[in-house]
Amino acid sequence: MNKVLQSILGLIFLIFTIIGCSSSTGSRYETKSNDKKVNNNEIIDKEDKEMIDEDFDIIPYKTEINIEEIPSGSQVLPDGVWYGYTDTVSTSSKMIAGTTDGYRVQVISTDSMDEANQVRAEIYFNTKNKEVYITFEPPFYKVKAGDFTSHSEANDFKFKLNQLGYTEARVIQETVNIFE
Repeated sequence: MNKVLQSILGLIFLIFTIIGCSSSTGSRYETKSNDKKVNNNEIIDKEDKEMIDEDFDIIPYKTEINIEEIPSGSQVLPDGVWYGYTDTVSTSSKMIAGTTDGYRVQVISTDSMDEANQVRAEIYFNTKNKEVYITFEPPFYKVKAGDFTSHSEANDFKFKLNQLGYTEARVIQETVNIFE
């Protein structure tokens, strides 16, 4: 009898727990019939809408923008406007003739673009080799230098970079540029 009473009380407790934990959603999502929906799903009363009347006119405050057109055949740019590089910037006279299988020296592999650019600049200015590349192979930026066709030239350059403090430098096989 005792076990029967315990099981009945347990069943009653379970029923009250289930009923007590359930919630009704009827009143939560119902709206008043005199409410009106406006932007961003906000609900306001019709009485409050009368107070929101906007009477601001923006037209007197609009700024008129005049842009001078530059003739398409003209090479002279107006002062104070930067459309390209000035005459003081020189470009490399090397032209890429093609590509071939070769070797490059990978100096560093990092997840920081700033660090990759800094290492690229250091190598560019500290060596006579001006071919320094940054490639992005997710998630790393890899700084690679040189366009070598022989493994021994790449090893010599790797040795020079090791002497400059880039101990992680290693020779990798890659498609390299051939210059005219």
